Amino acid sequence: MFKAPKVILLIAPTRAFDRGLLQGLARYANERGPWTFYREPPHYQAIDWKKKVSDRLRAGQIDGIIMREPERIDEIIRQKIPGICAPVTKRTIEGFINITIDNGAVGSLAADHLLRCGFRHFAYCGLEGIYWSVKRGEAFCDRVGKAGYVCQTYRPPRAKGIQGLWEKEEPLLIDWLQSLPKPVGIMTCNDDRAQHVLDACHAAQIHVPSEVAIIGVDNDEFICRLANPPLSSICLNPQMLGYRAAQWLDRVIAGEKCSETVVVGKPTHVVARSSTNILLVEDGEVSDAIRFIREHADRPLQVDDVAEAVAMSRRTLQQRFSKAVGRSVHSQILRERVNRITQLLVETDLTVTQIARKLNFSSTKQLDRVFTKFQGVTPTTYRVEHCMK
Repeated sequence: MFKAPKVILLIAPTRAFDRGLLQGLARYANERGPWTFYREPPHYQAIDWKKKVSDRLRAGQIDGIIMREPERIDEIIRQKIPGICAPVTKRTIEGFINITIDNGAVGSLAADHLLRCGFRHFAYCGLEGIYWSVKRGEAFCDRVGKAGYVCQTYRPPRAKGIQGLWEKEEPLLIDWLQSLPKPVGIMTCNDDRAQHVLDACHAAQIHVPSEVAIIGVDNDEFICRLANPPLSSICLNPQMLGYRAAQWLDRVIAGEKCSETVVVGKPTHVVARSSTNILLVEDGEVSDAIRFIREHADRPLQVDDVAEAVAMSRRTLQQRFSKAVGRSVHSQILRERVNRITQLLVETDLTVTQIARKLNFSSTKQLDRVFTKFQGVTPTTYRVEHCMK
């Protein structure tokens, strides 16, 4: 008789990344199940939760486990139950299929975004003792350094549980922000940290984004869209990671030997919002032109459209744009269009043909040609590499 896999979800579904992983896992389970999920209850119902977990583990009632780094991890490891782990303080935990992110790519993507905004001063704000935070900061500073600039790094206090003592850390973060040369582009390790920096800027009356531009990681819309101004963020597409990890877990539960112990996810794109909506060029009309292009990326702008919007001749705009930005107006239009295509490929189920219609391309072939020129792969290939299916 078929025994349905029973999976304990020890990932607390509070962050966007965690929720995304669970969505990917649920999608796989719905397609290939049935799977029975035992989910950690809310804190006000969790009186006997740890005991129940231990009893089920000892009784052999659990086929697979999905977790972060719970307090009882040593006990879980001893049971040798197939599992998925998304570590917080380490890169991997031996004996599990580990979900991790290419943090080098995350840091580089953030740096490239702020470099394109025209910043010459950069800073990073992370969390001490967290593996992925440290690696993202190293990659960000390395990319900035290769571009010829210096990156300042915030060193938070080494107090345990400092996240719960925000009122004690905020003055330190304010002092650091005030000491930075302006304008400065700041990457934070995640969106929660981006909110910390934004709150400190408000408290210190530092304007965002003209003095401090902020970009986070995770694209947690609950945080990013409620912020003032809304926060730019890097999308990690955890749904795809959760789906892939569930595939491996299913095979291990079935008795296959799993050679892959790490499932690595890559960031897909930057979701640009108001916290980085600035282009630091001395030419104010060129800056207006770029803002106009971004706001109308859903339609095929012509150079003449942009020139008319900023009340400038085509020839003058071309010359001043090239001098200020280092590329043509047409190239900027295509870049913004490709950014919009990328967002729709990853965040929606629209077909490539539907995206072409939505963005007013003359044909799917034209969209394919433009996207491939900038991304190096076709839209279909990009979606396969960055989405669940």
